[in-house]
Amino acid sequence: MHTADVVEVIEAAGGFATRRQLRRAGATDRDLTRAVRSGDLHRPRLGWYTNLPRNDARVVAVSVGGRLTGGSALFELGAWMWERPPLVTVSVPPHASRLRHRRATRVVYDDGDVRSRGGVALVDVRDALVRAVLEESFEIAVALLDWALHGGRITSRDLREIAARLPADARGVVDWVDASSESILESVVRVRLRQAGFHVTSQVPNGFGERTDLVVEGVLGIETDGRRWHAQRFDRDAVKDLRGYVAGRIPMHLSYAVVRHDWGQVLAAVEAAVALHRRGGRRRRPPRDGSRPVPPSARGTRRRAWRLPRRPSPPAAARRGRRSGPGRQPSPDRLTRPAPPAPEPTPEVRGRPDATRPGRAGTAASP
Repeated sequence: MHTADVVEVIEAAGGFATRRQLRRAGATDRDLTRAVRSGDLHRPRLGWYTNLPRNDARVVAVSVGGRLTGGSALFELGAWMWERPPLVTVSVPPHASRLRHRRATRVVYDDGDVRSRGGVALVDVRDALVRAVLEESFEIAVALLDWALHGGRITSRDLREIAARLPADARGVVDWVDASSESILESVVRVRLRQAGFHVTSQVPNGFGERTDLVVEGVLGIETDGRRWHAQRFDRDAVKDLRGYVAGRIPMHLSYAVVRHDWGQVLAAVEAAVALHRRGGRRRRPPRDGSRPVPPSARGTRRRAWRLPRRPSPPAAARRGRRSGPGRQPSPDRLTRPAPPAPEPTPEVRGRPDATRPGRAGTAASP
């Protein structure tokens, strides 16, 4: 049997095959020895053959004597995680023996259904999720469950079963799961904003055939771009921002680096945007006649949109500083009453000085 045929059989078996499996496929001991000497295959464990690299986490688990589980298994499946776990978690039976020690590995003992399902090098995704939820951070645990539901790797029934296998104080994690999330950035941002007290909705239609990744308090539309933000989509995303304005939402774009390394600025910006919209973001009514705006006199006392604070003028501040008593406000009449007009001068009557004296106006002098 040619070496290429042996490699094809191993790849069809999931990257690993035993000597017995290869013999059944038609390979002889000489064929296997030739493939190992040529470097096309190697033996991670006695009786096992693989063509995967020696530092592959699956090869490490098989060489120890078990299978990948927890975050190590989920990372190999492409789950939403920031980075590869620092330790390779290996699941072995309760009474496993002849285990090999490998650096940066951790052995856990599983029994029951864990042993009866899964693949050659990885446990079942449900068993890996149970262990990862307990070992990873809270936001990554939610992201992993989001990934499994969104990708169809588990069902809602599986999620309930996973919650039943968790300790009582950890079962509430399923209440934070959202199958509509489409990336780790969406999941993490949603969890962090919910922890900060905001109401967040995922994948909200914007009315133009597209969706906004996250909508905060109904007024802020967040797009978690990540690697999708590139020149080919710039115009499309710019139009999407404009449509967000039409829908009454403030658009915001968050990248991978900003979410991971500058979350404090992100949270401050979200708080400011929501507060700004709440103070003055109500949309104005259309003009009454459809052409001219409503005059100020007809608006009554309704608050203007986007009203900015004004600094009081010095005369007004001086008047407030001369109040006669604490808590007493000056009367509006005193502030708005106009000053009395100056008296007009009385015309002078020449030759009759007595006519200008008070109380004797209009009387003639005695002869």
